[in-house]
Amino acid sequence: MKMNGRIFYKVSLIGLINGILLGLIMKWVEMFSGKQVYKLLLNVDFLPLIRDISRSEASLFFFHLLFSLAITFSYVILHHLKIFRKWNKYALAFITIIPAIMLYFPLSALSKSEVVLPSDLTAFFLWTILHLFYGLSLPKAI
Repeated sequence: MKMNGRIFYKVSLIGLINGILLGLIMKWVEMFSGKQVYKLLLNVDFLPLIRDISRSEASLFFFHLLFSLAITFSYVILHHLKIFRKWNKYALAFITIIPAIMLYFPLSALSKSEVVLPSDLTAFFLWTILHLFYGLSLPKAI
């Protein structure tokens, strides 16, 4: 797969738009549900190098967007691998987003600040649904 400027721009744009929308919707869901899924989304206090950097919401959201870009580029790279080329693009998106969904448990367990508990099934349901919607938009990147 060759990543020309047009493809790179498209994949980057989809990754950024998806990341921004996921963040905004999670913030809205947190405001109305009281479940701190947005705070969990931005939580990096367990990462040694990143946790020492500015703790402003903007800097934490920036790291979230970097992860969103990584997920989107991973999806596009997987789609172009011979083994996945014939897969349904939505099935591949689902497989790609599963690790992000499952991160709920270690992120909530490792958090040094007060966020949701790993056993909070309502918060996990919200986290899962919102990430699945994020995953549905990944095929637009190809």
